[in-house]
Amino acid sequence: MLPSSRVPAAAPDPDASTQLARAAARLLFAGALIAAMPAHAQDQADWDSDLDSLLGEPPSQDEPPRNNEQPVRDRASEPSADETANAAPKDGALLDVIPVPTAVQQPEVPAPPRRATLEEIVVTAQKREENIQSVPLSVTAISGDDIVDKNMGDMNEVATYVPNLDVFATPSFPSIYMRGLGSSYNRGFEQSVAILIDDVYYGRASYINQATLDLAGIEVLRGPQGTLFGKNASAGAIHFRTAMPEPEFGFKGDVLLGDLDQQRVRLTATGPITETLTWRAAVLSETRDGSVYNTTIGIDEENHDTQAGRLRFLWEATDALSVDLILNAGIIKQHGEGSQLIRARDRHLAAMQVFDPRTSADPFDELTAKNSQGRVARDAYDATLKADWTLDGDYVLTSITNYTWLDEKVRMDADFSPIPFLILDNDEALQQYSQELRITSPPGEFEFVGGLFYMRSDLQADYNIREFLMLTELLQVTGELERILCLQTPDPQSCQDLALNDAASGRLAGELIQARQTLEGGPTPVETEFTRFDQLTDSVALFGQATWHFSDRWSATVGGRLNYEVKSLDVSHRLLNNRTGVEGNAVITGDACEQLLPIDLSVLGALPPLGNYCLGPSPLGSLIFPFIITGATQFEAQRERKTFNLIPKLSLQYDFDDAATAYFTVAQGYKSGGFTGQPVNDIGLEFEDEEALTWELGAKSEWLGGAARLNASLFYTDFEDLQVSTFNGVAYVVENAASAEIYGLEYEGMLMTPYGILLGLNGALTHAEYSEFNRAACTAEDTRPPPCDLTGRRLRLVPDVKATFTAGWEGAPFNWPFLTRIGMTASYTSDVALATDLDPIDVRVAGTTYGVQLGIKSHDDTWHVTLFGDNVTGRQSLAAAQDSPGFRGTHFGGAYLDATYEIELGYRF
Repeated sequence: MLPSSRVPAAAPDPDASTQLARAAARLLFAGALIAAMPAHAQDQADWDSDLDSLLGEPPSQDEPPRNNEQPVRDRASEPSADETANAAPKDGALLDVIPVPTAVQQPEVPAPPRRATLEEIVVTAQKREENIQSVPLSVTAISGDDIVDKNMGDMNEVATYVPNLDVFATPSFPSIYMRGLGSSYNRGFEQSVAILIDDVYYGRASYINQATLDLAGIEVLRGPQGTLFGKNASAGAIHFRTAMPEPEFGFKGDVLLGDLDQQRVRLTATGPITETLTWRAAVLSETRDGSVYNTTIGIDEENHDTQAGRLRFLWEATDALSVDLILNAGIIKQHGEGSQLIRARDRHLAAMQVFDPRTSADPFDELTAKNSQGRVARDAYDATLKADWTLDGDYVLTSITNYTWLDEKVRMDADFSPIPFLILDNDEALQQYSQELRITSPPGEFEFVGGLFYMRSDLQADYNIREFLMLTELLQVTGELERILCLQTPDPQSCQDLALNDAASGRLAGELIQARQTLEGGPTPVETEFTRFDQLTDSVALFGQATWHFSDRWSATVGGRLNYEVKSLDVSHRLLNNRTGVEGNAVITGDACEQLLPIDLSVLGALPPLGNYCLGPSPLGSLIFPFIITGATQFEAQRERKTFNLIPKLSLQYDFDDAATAYFTVAQGYKSGGFTGQPVNDIGLEFEDEEALTWELGAKSEWLGGAARLNASLFYTDFEDLQVSTFNGVAYVVENAASAEIYGLEYEGMLMTPYGILLGLNGALTHAEYSEFNRAACTAEDTRPPPCDLTGRRLRLVPDVKATFTAGWEGAPFNWPFLTRIGMTASYTSDVALATDLDPIDVRVAGTTYGVQLGIKSHDDTWHVTLFGDNVTGRQSLAAAQDSPGFRGTHFGGAYLDATYEIELGYRF
């Protein structure tokens, strides 16, 4: 039939609240649509109609169809001719007028295409595949395609897109912090953020540098995850899921060329061997010149040289049994960590410039001055065997067996200056074996997952420091002797400033050091500190989690994990006087003196009185290390610690409908205690367990028929015995702070606009402070006697505000024979404290970093060419900063890269 003259009957006027809501919605969506407008913008009628359809309102009765379109109804609900003829009009309904024979019916106009929607995201955050919107956790999931499309080459770039995640993914100093909690550089320190690759727990932060090869996705779980993922997940967990083999042959590869002579090649291939056996192989080779030039020895530092590979086999033995074998290998090499002086006292700078006149304290001039070449060499290999056996009733029994071996050698110029002073060698060898057995129920009214876990790790680490200055030279070049005298004056701060800024004394000290070392034929060690750290850890756990959907909308989850752990330690700490060949302490300082008779060494013509000084058992032994590291004592020790604990979890979830859910979770977090890998004596060798209790209230929702998504969570965490790693001038020493609290809001939102532009916004508002910490380290230039009180002060590496905005569009404008891809990222972070002592010098200032992306690709995704720009405005900011060892008031650190650009060419079939 012809379109009947169907005129909408008059609708009642909306009330004031409806008008207000509509006006607010117009403003919000208008802003999004303006940002999304392509070059061929539509007219105002298009905007109003799009907005009306978003709000579910019919068009105005006096508004004509746009672009000569006929009114269109849902064909599935179209009434028949008889139904139309016999139906009685209703108030507010459309009126039918004059039905006519179908023989003269005009062709119907096809319905306009539906708005694109967001893809469903499937995660395994609870050891079963689930839609991320139904998981009662604060989770961020990044797909493997997103990782490639946005050129997330390492975890530093991934962290940009994740609320409350701070990653420093360098070969020399890898670290991960989540919600302000993490682990500093110490071989004996357990992780606060669990690293998992294909369901396997890896106990070292070093693995983040090679985990991003050929991924299916990354899942970042915030908050305690110990119930399912183990003891050392008190802050959260990061799960890397690698890509699976496919039953059809396929290949993809890309080559990236960029600034600093960056060259990266990635190749992936997959296919069948038999009908039941498939394989997948991936390799990576990446090299890049260093961004920081060492003017003293003439090399680039902070370079990249990474080789990695993975081979994976999947055997579908039967319909009920599958076996997955994964083999990984990674080799990383770097010559120099690229650290620079970021601030130098005049005395120290003058002495350094004797050895290298180009020495500066500008963190952004891309120059450093160090007399010894640093290096990192890391080899990592592992094998994982996973078997899934589907039992009657669709229960799945899973076995995961893993063996990993890591060998790492690190050397650095530990005084970060051109003066031959300190060289550090910090090597480790780790062997880890783990076995997990678990059973997973099928989805249903009552579902559960539970199992057993065992892990053994054998860690052997060396921490050796060579010292090249005589004690008198050390006192003169650092100004430490005058500073000690200043502490006895009425105005110690002014006196100290004069001593540390005495450039003439510094220059003289540098010349005397240079002259002596030249006469001796070059720098030779005066003293050496050797630390051997051997630790064997056995951990056994029983875990389980059950969810009961006790109504159509309500569900409750209860979980727990019983852990039993034994750590056995054999450690030795030796002090050698290289000049006399005698080991042991000539002097004992600090708490180690408490059981001995204090002696005022100033009477003997050596050091002025400051704290406790005692004569050691070896008069010809070490004098310098006990002075520069308070309490440094030669010792050997064997220790064992056993811990048994329960990690519980409770969650309640309410589903408003299929598109919105809310949850409330209470979870216990636990991080095991242990032994510091850089001990100075046996008094501070051991530290205790860390416990955290987190309360989280969250909501997840989808809007506009799946075109918009908004997730948010409020959290509060109370920490007891928080483990804190403090820099003592040469090493990071672990101790337990009394308590801390962290609370805030995390949010993630996405909107697919009508024009195919995807907008995203994620971020966090966080408050993190020490509830009690009255035995904290003081800043290096604090003239008050230690310890200092940081109660009520903020934690390091926690910005109060972090927000990232993304926008991307892909399409074929002007009917081009290829697709065009455009994207941008803007990431803002408020100021961040970088050092545990909260020194105001060691701060990353607030600012926004911008990235861009422009590319083309074929319609069938066979090839692509993409240009990436990182930090395109050249924002200058510090990645890390700390006190410079030995030089009080001088600081070192590292800066993020200036603006860089890369071009990538890829092909697949």
